[in-house]
Amino acid sequence: MNVATKIFFLPGDLVSDLIGATKADDRMMIRMFVDMLFWSCVVVIGAWMVFR
Repeated sequence: MNVATKIFFLPGDLVSDLIGATKADDRMMIRMFVDMLFWSCVVVIGAWMVFR
């Protein structure tokens, strides 16, 4: 995995590790949900800072 992919999946991986998800399907669903929430917030806050 390259560095950009690791950074992109980092929030979801951290939460999956924190709650102890071990099954691949569970980790994937948690990682996808957390990553969407995290990166959506980053984009919204970034857009707000640019266009305010």
